[in-house]
Amino acid sequence: MKSPVEKVKAYYISKEEAYRSEILFHDNEVQANKAMFNVLLISSILLVMVWAAVRVHLFPVTGRIIDRATILGSLQVMAAAVVCRAVRNDAWWLKHFLLVSLIVVYARLDGMLTHKVAILMVIPVICSSRYFSRVLTTLISYLTVVAFAFSTYYGAVKGWVDLNNVTLPVGTVLTLTDNWIASGLNEVTYDVGTYVRNSYLFSFLPRCLMFVISAVISADIATRGREMVLAQKKMTEDNTRIETELQLAKGIQAAMLPDSFSPFPDHGEIEICASMAPAREVGGDFYDFFFIDDTHMALVIADVSGKGVPAALFMMSARIMIRDGTLAGGSPADILASVNTRITANNKAEMFVTVWLGILDTETGVIRAANAGHEYPAVLREGTFDLFREKHGLPVGTIEGARYTEYDLVLGPGDILFLYTDGVTEATDREQKLFGTDRMLRSLNRKPGADPEKLLDNMKIDVARFVQSAPQFDDMTMLCIRYNGHSPSG
Repeated sequence: MKSPVEKVKAYYISKEEAYRSEILFHDNEVQANKAMFNVLLISSILLVMVWAAVRVHLFPVTGRIIDRATILGSLQVMAAAVVCRAVRNDAWWLKHFLLVSLIVVYARLDGMLTHKVAILMVIPVICSSRYFSRVLTTLISYLTVVAFAFSTYYGAVKGWVDLNNVTLPVGTVLTLTDNWIASGLNEVTYDVGTYVRNSYLFSFLPRCLMFVISAVISADIATRGREMVLAQKKMTEDNTRIETELQLAKGIQAAMLPDSFSPFPDHGEIEICASMAPAREVGGDFYDFFFIDDTHMALVIADVSGKGVPAALFMMSARIMIRDGTLAGGSPADILASVNTRITANNKAEMFVTVWLGILDTETGVIRAANAGHEYPAVLREGTFDLFREKHGLPVGTIEGARYTEYDLVLGPGDILFLYTDGVTEATDREQKLFGTDRMLRSLNRKPGADPEKLLDNMKIDVARFVQSAPQFDDMTMLCIRYNGHSPSG
């Protein structure tokens, strides 16, 4: 059983959901009122067009009948327009007023023109389904049947005669004027009551059969429409919640990465800058740099397989393992092997991560590094950037027991190390061409003496110019460090 606190909480949650649904369908009702007014307006225009056609003798309808229908129908539409404008399409009773107005206008036309406007019976019910209320559609269906039952009687007495409902002796001549149909039938001694009965049997009841089918379909449309609106509302709320959570995750992920790129106060021998641009809200790339002790600095750049939230979660786990392993001591190869063992022990998602890990001795400029399937670093020496091609190992998380090879990369004063993920070289334009390694090196060598921050900015500009409006396919991460040489005072 629920506790009193849970019951109170559930009550207020249900009240809040009901309030949100009420606001949602209120907006829908305002739009439906506008649509209903447009239907009335179109009906009025069509009515005037029919009246004009009758006046030039295109339809065999007596003038007084169509004059009356046009005048009364137009006045009713004008009244609806005034009411809509007065309440700005926003009143709880307006939908009933508009739908009833539509029923009355069409029933009056049916009473005057009878069988010539039979299809009008279903229009108010179809229009009522736009409000997505099965109760309203059912109510309008009942009102329509009642109104058209009266209009059938009215039409049998005063409307345009339907000869299908009259059985006269052969040779009988029936002349109708603008007077009542009853007077014309009386002239040939035809029983008006019989004509009224035949009008119900052969005109109204068949129309009701078709009308019931239309009413059932309209009621189902109203129900389905309401369900779709509620489903769309829930989907929008879920998407908003997910978007909010992703933005929070993006902020958390960004906060985990170093974002201070000014020279370390006590280490003027290095300048460093890094950036990460995820293809989605969160990404699987990461970089890291931190001092292990006073003279050794760890440099890490990695790329997790996949994109989005799964890659981001895997990235955070891998980053923590690499950082903890590095701070605990050991060579880059041993650290990567240890992390690989931990990941492969329980890697049900079968994800992996490429890693470049180096430990820089700030006194000598020597970087002891190991590469787990990552991109070759680019190194500036003697004024030119070139790839430093070393032996790769397997990505971390692929095979249990993998071993990694270490190598030394020596930086002299003024040399620069540029690390990156494949989101840079595999940036793709609209023609599916890759940015590639050659373009990356040309971008770096355009101003090779620039500081690390400027080099990264130039690279971003060149990649953006290359891909233009093509969507970003992969996370793009870069890390750049310049070695200024050992400073005795550092």
